[in-house]
Order: sequence, then C-alpha cells, then structure tokens
Amino acid sequence: MASETGHHKANTGSWLCVLMIIVGFVVGAVALPLASMPLWIATAVLIVGGAAVGLVSRIMDQAY
Repeated sequence: MASETGHHKANTGSWLCVLMIIVGFVVGAVALPLASMPLWIATAVLIVGGAAVGLVSRIMDQAY
C-alpha cells in the first residue's frame, strides 16, 4: 500500500521484526560480559525469530 508520497507504509510485522532484532542485540551485549549461556540462547531466539517475522511480513517488499 503506497502513501500519497509514493512510499510504502510499514506494517506491524515489520516493526515487530526490527524491535526483536534490536532487543536481541541488546541482550547479546549484556550476555557477552556476563558469559551467560541462557542470555546467549535468548539472543539467538530473538534474532532468528525477528528474521522469521521479517520473512513472513515481507519486510523487503516495503523497501521500494
């Protein structure tokens, strides 16, 4: 769906994808100095889950 300016509007899935990946990197930044395996697992789940949400929501179709 294009707006009046010709740009596609982001959908909820796109925002969820970006939020999950950002939170994943933040959790990973905390996990690194703590050497916490559960936090590393949470990091992987968030980043891979965010990528999956991005694929499902077709985030790259909104680039143009």
